[in-house]
Order: sequence, then C-alpha cells, then structure tokens
Amino acid sequence: MAKNDVTVKITQKQVAGSAGFGVPLIIQGMSTAVKDYKEYGSLDEIMEDGFEQDSLIYKQCTKLFMQNNRPAKIAVCAGTGKVTETLNLIKEKDFRQIIPILGENDDVVKDLAAYIETTEDKMLFIKVADTASLAALGKMDRTMAIVYSGTDEGVEGALVGATAGLTVGSFTYKNVIIKGIEPDSLTDAQIDTVHKASGICIVRKAGDIVTSEGMVLSGEYADIIDSKDYVIKNIAYKSQKLLNSSPKLSFDNVGISQLEGVVTSVLKEASSMGIIALDEDGIPIYSTDFATRAETSEADRAARTYNGGKFSFDLAGAIHYATINGTIEA
Repeated sequence: MAKNDVTVKITQKQVAGSAGFGVPLIIQGMSTAVKDYKEYGSLDEIMEDGFEQDSLIYKQCTKLFMQNNRPAKIAVCAGTGKVTETLNLIKEKDFRQIIPILGENDDVVKDLAAYIETTEDKMLFIKVADTASLAALGKMDRTMAIVYSGTDEGVEGALVGATAGLTVGSFTYKNVIIKGIEPDSLTDAQIDTVHKASGICIVRKAGDIVTSEGMVLSGEYADIIDSKDYVIKNIAYKSQKLLNSSPKLSFDNVGISQLEGVVTSVLKEASSMGIIALDEDGIPIYSTDFATRAETSEADRAARTYNGGKFSFDLAGAIHYATINGTIEA
C-alpha cells in the first residue's frame, strides 16, 4: 500500500481532576506450518479450513463467535517465525484487535506490546495470570490485559468478540457482558489491585459475567484510544479521497476550505456516534482552524504542502461509577 498523502496527528489534553472498527486478528507464532492471512465469517468456515477443535486458534474463535455482538468477520494467520515478524509482513491488512498465540521461542509479551505501541491503529489483547505480570510490561496505550486465572480458554477472544462489532463511541470496555467464560472469584481488594495495575478482571455483577473495567496498560480508557484512532483514520482516508477525486486541489482558500470541509464532516459524524461531547444546548464541542493561503509560508506553497490545518474536540467520556443518594421518610 502506498504512503498516504495526508498525515493526521492528535495531541490529547488531560483535564486535571476530572467500529465495528477494524477486523479482529488471531495470530499464531512459531507455527509448524504457515497459514496465510484469511478472513472468516463463521466458526464453520474456520473448521472447514482445517483448524482442529483442540487447537488454540479454534478455541479463541469459538469464544469470539459466541458473543452477542460479534463482528461480521475475523482474520486468522499463522507464521513459522515470531508473531512480530508475521505482523510486519501483513501490516497493511485491515485488522485492528490482535489476539496472539505465542509459540516456543516466540516474542515475549513485553516485546510484542512494545511493537504494537509503535503502530497507529492496532490494539493488543492479552491474558496474564497475575498483577506481577502487568508490572513487567510497562505503561502501554495499545495493550489491554485481562488478569484471569480460570481454566477457560479464549478469554481474549470472548472480550474481542463482545466489542469488535460495536460502533466506536457507543460503548466502553467496562461491564461488557461475556459469554462462555467462568469468572474468577475475587474480593473487592483483589479487583482494586488489578485496576491499580491497569488490568481488568472477569467478574459476576447482577447475575451477569462482565469485565470489571475498561483500561489499557497506561491507565487510559480503551474507548478513548478507539475514538482517537477512528477520528484520525477517517480524516486521513477522506482527505486522501478528496485528493484522489480532484484533478487539482488548488492551493488557495477554495482548496483549503475543501480540506476543512472534510475534517468538519468527520467531526460531525464522530459527534453523532457519541465520540464528541455536546454542550448544554446540545451542540457538538469541536472546532476547526485552517490557515488561509495568505497565512501559509512561501516555502510550503512551493513544496505544495499545506500544514495549516488544526482541529480540536472534547471527548464525550462515559459514566463508569455512580453514587446515588436517597432519603426515606418514616
């Protein structure tokens, strides 16, 4: 795939005190045989392609496809080298949520997480046995770790299957109902310990088996990472489409306004999806600021490179905890 002509960057400002998107990929490293990247729409297709029911790939697929909001398709790939080596070979494919199956002499999880951190649109989902394993991985924006000591296989696939088919902005990763996984029996103190280490658990609440939180290893909420990636990807894609469909995008205020229009349309869409917050009057909180031709440098105009576009928006966020006070009059 050729390099995109449009680069989109977002810097998130932290406030003190206060898609389906992509295709899931189950990838096996150090396999005895290569299995080229292929997308599947059902568990039957997985079986028909030769994956045995006792294989780790099949078990992940089973849990993924049994979820209520499963995605329309998933991808599977196996390589005889390390997972990172195989990922590098298929990096132009449209996968996002990565479930690794590490073989003997494969990448260590820390190296795999560091590799995923360098990408612009991927997320890694892993299972670890305890919080000590989390500390060794470091603070990562693109790795979500489930601390799970149960015997059920495919907890990563279950989480991805329950979320990957949902629209970005419409959900968070906390209190996601999971099917096919027996929850760990944990005390509140044990759950708090996992959360402080930026991991999540599988627990039972109000009769449902759910995720206990929705953070990545940096402590950021995973739905915020999804939202940022979605906005960046769509602005870049639609801006490139504008360039492709225009015999010439003039370096004047008309051409600049066309670029700004693309950004505005993506932000409007993101608002309708629940990514961008609304003010008290129900107006989406975003803005664009595109420099006019006169405000650009002669060097940029000579290089046919426009660097004067800016935008900002407030994330809608979500309620994860609530205290509700009431009184009873005798």
